[in-house]
Amino acid sequence: MPYTAFNARKSYIENNEELIKNFASAINKGLEFVKKNNSKTIANTIIKQFPDTSINDLITIVERYKDNDSWLSTPYISKKSFENLEDIMIKSNQLEDYVSYNDLIINYYE
Repeated sequence: MPYTAFNARKSYIENNEELIKNFASAINKGLEFVKKNNSKTIANTIIKQFPDTSINDLITIVERYKDNDSWLSTPYISKKSFENLEDIMIKSNQLEDYVSYNDLIINYYE
């Protein structure tokens, strides 16, 4: 399920398509790193971003994310996963109604 998304105005995307593609590529490299490495390696790589967290706790957190398959395998957000997220948001009263997938999602990794 897509739990993190990045957004920009349509005009910004249209005027900066190469930058947007490069950003998506960088996100993809991070996801590939997560797929290819164990929790300890990942935790040691990101520990500086979490100065109040012990390395052992961070390893445990990363392991939980990996065990629950919480990271997408690519930056591509499928219509099914988008609608699943909308279902959850509607049930929790954070979204009133469905939003058009095609109006909101531009995928550079299909």
